[in-house]
Amino acid sequence: MKQLKKPLKRNICTTRNAILVAMNVAFFISCTSCKAQTRLIAGDGEGLPREFSGNASWYGPGFHGRKTASGEVFDQNKCTAAHLKLPFSKRVLVEDPRTGNTVIVKINDRGPYVRSRVMDLAKGAAKKLGTFSRGVAYVDCLVLDDAAAQDNL
Repeated sequence: MKQLKKPLKRNICTTRNAILVAMNVAFFISCTSCKAQTRLIAGDGEGLPREFSGNASWYGPGFHGRKTASGEVFDQNKCTAAHLKLPFSKRVLVEDPRTGNTVIVKINDRGPYVRSRVMDLAKGAAKKLGTFSRGVAYVDCLVLDDAAAQDNL
């Protein structure tokens, strides 16, 4: 019986390795197709996305009145947002494709620190967008250049 267990372990390891290789190939293919669809901000050498989509959540009560990563005081009722890489004060048009509602937010904080989310909206922005009651919603985002942001305010 001991001789049968060793080949069985090898077969399990081989199967596990094959699954891991297949998952890595699938991940690589999905990442390369996403990169092909992302446009870059004009004149930005850092390669920041011009358009992106994904899940956005909202935050507010525990942070209201505290300083954000940009140094300004967080007001949960304003149309602001947190993003991991976009520059502070950058304006982003956020659309809920389910309802068609839009809101323009100003990036003033860093986050979200949940892997599956692309942005944290302040409570006021989530209410204006209509995603507050859902907590997390799929959104389409367009980074606005400075001239377009001024026209829309």
